[in-house]
Amino acid sequence: MIQDRIEKLRFIAEEMQIAFHLATNLTDPFFARTIARHILVRAENLIAHARGLRRPLRDAGFEINAFHTAKEVYATEFEEYFKVARHKIGAHVQDFDFGKRIELWNDIEIVKLSYFVDGAREIYEGLAALTVPGYVPYAVPAELSDPKIVEILHQIQRSLDARTWVEMGADSLAMARGNTSAVLNATPVHARAGQLALIRRWIALQLELRGKLAAYLPIARLFKERIVTDIVSFCDCLVTRPVAADALQVMDGLNKLVRAENQSSAAIDDFVSASHFETHLAAIRRVRDKTGAHLEIDEAETLPMLLADLDVFDLDKALAFYARVVAVFNKQCFAVFFLRMYAADGTRLYGATMGHSAVKPFAGVAEPPPSVPPALPLINDEQEYAKNLTRWLDGDENQKGTARDFFWKAYVGSDSIEDIKETEHFGSSARYHQHQFRKAHQFLLEALNDGLSDFYFKGVLDLVMACQGGAPYPLSEVLVRYAPHATVFRQYLICHVLGEIGSEPHKSVSDFLDAQAHSPNWLVRLEAMVARYKSFIKNEGVFRANHKGQTKVEHDALVASMTQVTSPYKRLICLLGFASVHTGPLAGVLTTPFSSNYTALQAELEMLILPLLNDDAANSKAAMLKQLIQTHDYVGVSVHIAINLNGGESHPLYAALVDACCRGTIIAASNNQARRHLAMSYLLKKDPLLAFEIAGPLADRNPDCIDAQILVAQILGEIVGAEAEAREHVSSIRSAYKLSAMQEAVLAAVETEDQNRRTRQ
Repeated sequence: MIQDRIEKLRFIAEEMQIAFHLATNLTDPFFARTIARHILVRAENLIAHARGLRRPLRDAGFEINAFHTAKEVYATEFEEYFKVARHKIGAHVQDFDFGKRIELWNDIEIVKLSYFVDGAREIYEGLAALTVPGYVPYAVPAELSDPKIVEILHQIQRSLDARTWVEMGADSLAMARGNTSAVLNATPVHARAGQLALIRRWIALQLELRGKLAAYLPIARLFKERIVTDIVSFCDCLVTRPVAADALQVMDGLNKLVRAENQSSAAIDDFVSASHFETHLAAIRRVRDKTGAHLEIDEAETLPMLLADLDVFDLDKALAFYARVVAVFNKQCFAVFFLRMYAADGTRLYGATMGHSAVKPFAGVAEPPPSVPPALPLINDEQEYAKNLTRWLDGDENQKGTARDFFWKAYVGSDSIEDIKETEHFGSSARYHQHQFRKAHQFLLEALNDGLSDFYFKGVLDLVMACQGGAPYPLSEVLVRYAPHATVFRQYLICHVLGEIGSEPHKSVSDFLDAQAHSPNWLVRLEAMVARYKSFIKNEGVFRANHKGQTKVEHDALVASMTQVTSPYKRLICLLGFASVHTGPLAGVLTTPFSSNYTALQAELEMLILPLLNDDAANSKAAMLKQLIQTHDYVGVSVHIAINLNGGESHPLYAALVDACCRGTIIAASNNQARRHLAMSYLLKKDPLLAFEIAGPLADRNPDCIDAQILVAQILGEIVGAEAEAREHVSSIRSAYKLSAMQEAVLAAVETEDQNRRTRQ
């Protein structure tokens, strides 16, 4: 028993040394303190194990006065400095005063920590004088002298230093980080959401470090212990833990606090009900209790046994469970308006600058503020244009964000090279507008004319879309000026973008769309008509809202003028596209003035579609059609028509409907039902890869919906070469969720099809 306790003491002291080494080689205070939390946890473990060793040593006849005095001095100092921090931000994340939490966090600094790290080693080495059998002299962990580890840590720090932008911080320690616009968490429900956002940051940070240092087993173990501990803390903050009312662990989870605010906690409750939440959490908690927040003190479980259990614990499976729980948190935040900021924690803020940070450093003293303010962007520099366009087209998300911010400023502030005058007519009166075509716009036009591939051409159009809110008129003008040189495919894309931008009055755009509405290519004609309709809804909607119902253009007259010369099937697709505009990004204030027109459009669509359905005696297909129309799901309407057409895929309307959905001409509403039907559109198009790109994120965002997870399994089962992934996904669904007989039958069918395919091969 004595030997086992001594071995555990040595392990604790070594882990504290390793954690201290990692923290001191990262100068970023938040990263360093996140790692250093492990020192607080292990310091408390050391006290418990040292106290547990006292009686066995005394009973064995050893003189323990010096050992006893050293450990109690250590315990007293720990009680004063770090006991509360260990409980509130180390082994657990518990309620605490907002300001006191930041004070506790800032107190985790190198001088205090070094005392406890060195003290742990001294307590262990003090046992050497007792000549206890089995005592092994302390040896500095090899990781402390490995230069490769230091270089990896310094690379991480250099990457952190390169982050010069400002981000939104909704977590409860946001004020303790530099370059962060912090949100105050003043009420219990906000405080709990802030704690969850904080734990999510810690886990992401530790996963990044573990990934880069995975080759070093003691370090990988350390981060595994921390991640497991934080996953349990996250779950306890999200879902109220069923413990006795007087238990130390009692704490209201976010689900209970949301209900206390008279809001629905369905996202959390439905997931807990549908999944094996408690079973998975209990398995993770067992590891947390034995090697994470504690080191098991029972001598029946030796250190080799504990480490073996830790090593075989499936962290990937735990992380898959955690990913679902995080998605539940995000979904709950989106469902409650005043919690949405917590789902956006970590979002980069463009156009924001922060002064000198007052964050308390982990080591040393704070650096003085910069003597020179940051340089302004060179919005008239051709080389900067080219560099930022490359960032946008080929860079990562942060580089793309930097490029978008640069071009946004350049499109509204670079030197003007041409004034464009536009006249807006109101009956017998007119209004005159003037727009600046700037140097940045000329660069964009030249870039389009510079032989870009279709892939990069679409990338430039994405940039135009990303910057459209600043000065849409000249961006539209760039596209119209390029259009005469464009291929039919690119003219189709330009029509789509012009519809999204909707710059009016803009004669050159109107002329272009009018011309394309008579193109010999049906797809271009369709996109031009939908673009005109989008632009009409956006601009006429603004006019009517600002002029108390006055009208410039009649809705029905515009629709009739665009659709009267098309065939019945093409007219149907046009009307579906027009109706879907009322459910897309423009829905709301802009579409409200057309509510009566929209209702009439819905009725006309129902009348046109019913004869196509070949309904049964119960009129079930008509009932489904009405339900889809009333839920504004026009992609769902299109899928419903396609799968019920006489002749199936050979019917001329089948491919036209499916293609219109997949191209986005018929817009998918921003709800789960419509996104699911969009994935089904790609399946009907025999494109399961793109169906997976729709269904995968849908399932990830809705971990409480078992059917969404099953749809992903079905789609994977359709993808040649993804058989192993399909089997793995089916297995993960069975492991994670409580399935009905019908749901189990669907998964079994996926497995059967997979087996049949392998047999045929």
